[in-house]
Amino acid sequence: METAAAGAQADDALDRLMSREAVTVDLALGATADEMYAYLRHSAEASGGPAPTRHAAGVLASLEFTAVVGDPGEDRRMRDLEEGEPLDIALSLGFGGKDAIGLKRVDEQTFVRIGAETVVQDVLRGKPEDVSRTVRFMEHAAGLPGSLDTAARALAGSWVLVDPFRYPEYAAAIEAGITGAGRDAERAAEQTGGVGRAEDVAEALTGADPLLSPEAQWDMVARLENSVRTTGTRLHSLGKEDGTERMELTVPAGRAQQALGPLLDLLRGQSARFGLPPLVHDPADPDTPVTAVLTLRNGVLSEIEFDLAQFGGPGFPPLPLEIALTSGAAISLNPPRDTGQTLDPEDLTVALLYLALREEQREQDPNRGNLPGPVQP
Repeated sequence: METAAAGAQADDALDRLMSREAVTVDLALGATADEMYAYLRHSAEASGGPAPTRHAAGVLASLEFTAVVGDPGEDRRMRDLEEGEPLDIALSLGFGGKDAIGLKRVDEQTFVRIGAETVVQDVLRGKPEDVSRTVRFMEHAAGLPGSLDTAARALAGSWVLVDPFRYPEYAAAIEAGITGAGRDAERAAEQTGGVGRAEDVAEALTGADPLLSPEAQWDMVARLENSVRTTGTRLHSLGKEDGTERMELTVPAGRAQQALGPLLDLLRGQSARFGLPPLVHDPADPDTPVTAVLTLRNGVLSEIEFDLAQFGGPGFPPLPLEIALTSGAAISLNPPRDTGQTLDPEDLTVALLYLALREEQREQDPNRGNLPGPVQP
């Protein structure tokens, strides 16, 4: 299929994708832990960055990111909205299991949910006793005094209303809460099931928060459209079978980098958080042609696959960036119920201090049971 005809088909596929009141974008890296490790090792050699660990490579290989945007009134199709209009937005970040972090901005309010159990099990790859300790910690959080209700909900893994301008204060509150009794920070982090990694929590929230703005989401849509529709783009069909057609899109590397900008920034943040060499490199020559594969199902744009190794240059092992696109909302864009008052950093400090002390007292009790996990009294 020639570029003109393929381009018209791709335009129509984009319009069909935007035919409902919301759109869902799912991002993942199509690599096994071993393939991710090989890519990171090559990246370290090329950039002079730190050597990767297999643990961190496994975490990144299982990364799953979901973004949902939609019309706040739920009565207009996305393609009928004017660029710049308000949007409701939901994000989730996970690593092969339940969501580790959830974020929503609905009616200009920001909500956060942190799954401490998931962070310990999937991100920190904790031992069974670590996970059990986290579960116990979250159960104890649910029993905090009523005056600490919002902090209790946050620590138990429920949605809470937060002030996005106070993320650093929340991080400082976590740090103060786990070290407030003068205990060693690492030991205190263990006693709170790992949620004491305050900098990781703060960086995750701060790194994802810019994607919660309607401006960022509209910008991402515009970049996607421009990558398909502007001069210098080449499209041709790779074949069609059972209602599924694959197209190869060829664009200059610089334009591909611009089109994927917000998602690439997210990946850069994750590799930096784990102290790893870069997942994403700047293209050596912005004019070098690179390719992506678009998948259309029943005429609707449903997948984009781009090999990040194309930015790295010759010799880089492949690292497919897989982007799935769906009409509709995979995450509810309704505000969470019963979130209480806005989370106060001082309450978070008090709640964490109380729980860490309770865990310490439990471990010093000579009469406690020695059975593994949550069955211990």
